[in-house]
Amino acid sequence: MDSIRGTAFLKFGELVTERGASVRDFLAPHRIGLDVVGSFDKHFPYKSLVQIFEGSARALELPHFGLELATRQGFALAGPLQHLAHSAPTVGDALVAVIRYMSIYSPSILYRLERRPGQALLYFDNALPSNIQTPQIVEKSVLHGKLLVSEVSGASWTPKAVMFRHQAVGEMETYREYFGCPVLFGQDHNALVMPAEVLQRACLHHDAILHSIVRFYLETYSDANDDLREKVARKIRILLPNHRCSLEQVAHALGLHPRTLQRRLAADGIDFEEHLDRIRRRQAQQMLRRTNLGVAQIASELGYRRTTSFCRAHQRWFDMTPLEHRRLHGDPGIIMPETTD
Repeated sequence: MDSIRGTAFLKFGELVTERGASVRDFLAPHRIGLDVVGSFDKHFPYKSLVQIFEGSARALELPHFGLELATRQGFALAGPLQHLAHSAPTVGDALVAVIRYMSIYSPSILYRLERRPGQALLYFDNALPSNIQTPQIVEKSVLHGKLLVSEVSGASWTPKAVMFRHQAVGEMETYREYFGCPVLFGQDHNALVMPAEVLQRACLHHDAILHSIVRFYLETYSDANDDLREKVARKIRILLPNHRCSLEQVAHALGLHPRTLQRRLAADGIDFEEHLDRIRRRQAQQMLRRTNLGVAQIASELGYRRTTSFCRAHQRWFDMTPLEHRRLHGDPGIIMPETTD
């Protein structure tokens, strides 16, 4: 079941009570007890959270319910994710780390960071069929993205612009008060637009040792809770740089007989070789766009013994050479290594 931590309700009760309503009345229809409020250990369905927020906004006649809730909450994360973000070296590292492990908080919450020349975009989406119809949770989550940048850097920050797919549900001036910048509606994405240099801001509480410890904890937690597809993907990513990533070797790493692994993957509609190819493709894209590793180094990281084999695979994936890919899509801050295709 897609679920979310009880910390999503930290300030919910306060806001509802101020408006003369009962928290229990909002939770009861979803069979959620008051003990879940503020708890990091308790879970409840993400869909219920969305329905509660949308219903609360209507019942309380508070169109900016989600934005007010995010502001009162005052922080974007709790538990290990908060420590992970705070201890990162830079804002960009913090965002990437949170995005990587957000599925532990809830598989339904989907953030994505895109770097462009001179600016970056932090996108938000969720796993519901249409978040155009759920403006409260979307607005709350996007504002949390803004608050997270301020939180980890220890300084107030205002984005260049905010974009939403849905139409405005309240006064435009109120949106500007919450975000401090132009807010655009009816857009193709939900996103914060920020100058690229924001990602280079140092995190106020950077702690390399703590960051490593929390990351190790989350990796262990993820491995214990991931489905078979992700467990296989994790082992593939570990084995690739060692140039030994066959079905047999992955099965051995998982403590399974190769035929058992193949049968279980097939039952989930997964072909091992296709899964391996997709993982290599994604990692090639990330390394070409976000690192200055040479083509030969990337080929080795992806488990190719010959650079030419990687180049042929890359041509099949993207219909261009690795260096063309980097020139077209690479982070402008990357120093191009002197290498050949």
